[in-house]
Amino acid sequence: MGLVVWTTLIVGGVAIGTDWLGAAAFPRGETLWGTLGWVLSAVVAVFMVKRLVLWMVYRPLAPHEDDAVLPTLTVVIPAFNEGPMVRRSIESVLASDYPAERLTIIVVNDGSTDDTGAHIDAVVAEHQATGRLSAIHLPQNAGKRGALYAGFKAAQTEVVATVDSDTLVRPRALRALVTPFVHRPHVAGVAGRVLVHNRFDNVLTRMLGVRYILGFDFIRAYQSVLGTVWCCPGALQAYRRPVIAPHLDAWMGQHFLGAQCTNGDDHAMTNLVLSLGYDTNYQQNAEVETLAPSTYVKLCKMYVRWARSATREGLRALAFTPRRCLRLGPWRGPLVLIDALLQPAAIVARIGALVGVLTLLFTNPLSLLNVLVGVASSAVLYGFIYLRSEFSIEAVFGVLYALFAVIFLPWIQPFATLTVRRNGWLTRG
Repeated sequence: MGLVVWTTLIVGGVAIGTDWLGAAAFPRGETLWGTLGWVLSAVVAVFMVKRLVLWMVYRPLAPHEDDAVLPTLTVVIPAFNEGPMVRRSIESVLASDYPAERLTIIVVNDGSTDDTGAHIDAVVAEHQATGRLSAIHLPQNAGKRGALYAGFKAAQTEVVATVDSDTLVRPRALRALVTPFVHRPHVAGVAGRVLVHNRFDNVLTRMLGVRYILGFDFIRAYQSVLGTVWCCPGALQAYRRPVIAPHLDAWMGQHFLGAQCTNGDDHAMTNLVLSLGYDTNYQQNAEVETLAPSTYVKLCKMYVRWARSATREGLRALAFTPRRCLRLGPWRGPLVLIDALLQPAAIVARIGALVGVLTLLFTNPLSLLNVLVGVASSAVLYGFIYLRSEFSIEAVFGVLYALFAVIFLPWIQPFATLTVRRNGWLTRG
């Protein structure tokens, strides 16, 4: 589709979605809350248009083809009770289209109690002659952050990347991932594109397949134009090692409200890079496939962990964002400031949304149908966005996900905020 067609569809979608949501949740002009609700809907629409414009501008850098210019790279793979899947992950990295003499892989067995260690040792022995694959066996489970810390400390290369042990790396991913480091000296963190490997297992994973694509190709894409991707994902992320190396102990020992932070390692590392004055980018062409939760319980555990990290790191970002905005200049700076303020604001909004839904449930249950219609109409907009990444009928599952989230997931953020000091991994050791 041409730019004019995309603009017409998207701006029209924003207007229609905003009108539906406003009408569903706030009867126009009947009360003060109704008036405020319509004003809030209009503000949301303005911010959405801003994001859409940035998203349409985004383009990833083409993978750098000159092997001699690519930086030396260490890929750290933390593994806990992953079983045979860890072998597939390691082998996918070994098969990468990246110069062998510049690639090192460190696999960290995080005190696994199953046969993960045996699978790691077997693949290391098979590739012993190459000298570029090694293993670290931690005597007891230290958590993902502790495992990454061990790998980061052992790395000696210009760039260090992480890949989850349930993730498969596509051949060109690493080359694309490090390309911003070659062309942009001010970039110190890069996010890859994470797709759902088990996408077609059931309806839930198909919904997550759409949700993941939107989270990267829309959210991180527009953030990348501002040089401020707020979270480089642990499934595939890369950093300039000399930038993060002096701060690894502080990152490992991070505390929030008196409790040591063991989860949210990727978000915390991204915030570290941004707080030091460097930029973070998103590379859409650096692709990996990861296993997504296939049941409601596993999904909730993952989302609670993510939401706790978002609460903590969103507040932390407010401390360094003002000076970052000054460095970014008059057009990018204000947009990044708005984005930073929206992170904690979105948390408050989700808590308010839960209160609103429960209130309607007990006072006027039929009005919830209007809310669902409003949510579905707004989700159509994201369907158009999704079609730019993947022209497929799967876009329908994006609408289903929006309804699913409103009905079954509104409690996630309030619960995570109230329990933000807890650091259990929930889906891992």
